[in-house]
Amino acid sequence: MKTELSSKAWGELVQGAEGYPAFVPKRAPRSLDLTREIIASLDEASNELGALRGLGSRLPNPLLVIAPYVRREAVLSSRIEGTQSSMADVYAAEAGQTELITAEDTQEVLNYVHAHDWGLSQLERLPLSLRLIRGVHRTLMQGVRGRERHPGEFRTYQNWIGGATGEDAVYVPPPPPQMNELLDDFERFLNERAFPPVIEAAIAHYQFEAIHPFGDGNGRVGRLLIALLLAERGVMPLPLLYLSAYFERTRNSYYDGLLRVSTDGDWQGWLRYFLRGVASQAQAAEESADRLFQLRESYRERLLAARATQGVLSLVDALFLNPVVDAARAQELLGVSAPTARAAIRTLEDEGILREVSGRRWRRTYRADEIYAAVAASPE
Repeated sequence: MKTELSSKAWGELVQGAEGYPAFVPKRAPRSLDLTREIIASLDEASNELGALRGLGSRLPNPLLVIAPYVRREAVLSSRIEGTQSSMADVYAAEAGQTELITAEDTQEVLNYVHAHDWGLSQLERLPLSLRLIRGVHRTLMQGVRGRERHPGEFRTYQNWIGGATGEDAVYVPPPPPQMNELLDDFERFLNERAFPPVIEAAIAHYQFEAIHPFGDGNGRVGRLLIALLLAERGVMPLPLLYLSAYFERTRNSYYDGLLRVSTDGDWQGWLRYFLRGVASQAQAAEESADRLFQLRESYRERLLAARATQGVLSLVDALFLNPVVDAARAQELLGVSAPTARAAIRTLEDEGILREVSGRRWRRTYRADEIYAAVAASPE
């Protein structure tokens, strides 16, 4: 590990079995000095979360906003780890339009969506626990890069971040014996609820990343953990808040903030950074949800004025879940005949809502460009 530790470091260096130093963080804190600045930032973040939570309860169909948010989070969280897939690739894959996929790592992003949805579903019967975290990791790594490193199992070997070897790595997490002790404490921390939930989320994210318990996928699981914790605590029961856009936009500050807790015990700096992100992303998510629903209402008004059928209106709603569609998918979504599905697509094409993108004469594929632009850019 290249970075030197100050006297206030949140942990210590130990000699690993491979002969190079590894960092063993302290156990998750149960008390911290929350300055007036931190309290003010927490109040701001909590207010923005309250507004976003209230918006979610008022939306006639929250899924129309939740679905694109989850996919954008999946794209950006995975991109932090080096993937190249875009929202267009994800939508094409989910629509079965494999010829439109341009990136080879799209399945990694789809797995993030599956892991997110699986984790939320498990919270209905499981507490936030190591068992649930292992299940999230197993789903995340199924059949993709890193699958050979035992998905769903904590590592039994030393790993590191950056560098060709542990000796020149940027960060070397704790060896397995200390890791297992820290994981046991981490699970207790998750269930002790020693801090307000947003502060807990910040601490839990740092502690998980510092422990780095899996062979691969730690960053993505750590970011999923934020959403799962806020959902379990009831702070954001509908999954509308995601921080990967903020982390991606401020990537250097993100990594520096995590590292400075380890090297200097700088919890204040990390909490300030994290709370700014929560406040800004909650506000952006609220504004984005409003834009999406304004677009939906403008389409509905236009189509109702044109005496469109209920099937056409239903297809528009489906386009907010995935703006890529063909006649076969429209037929499946609407539960109608092939001619009726084609007629619905033709109506939306005539209204300028759908555009043909495949260039084929048969089995043509369409995209709702305005909807795609709105969801691909939200929330920043």
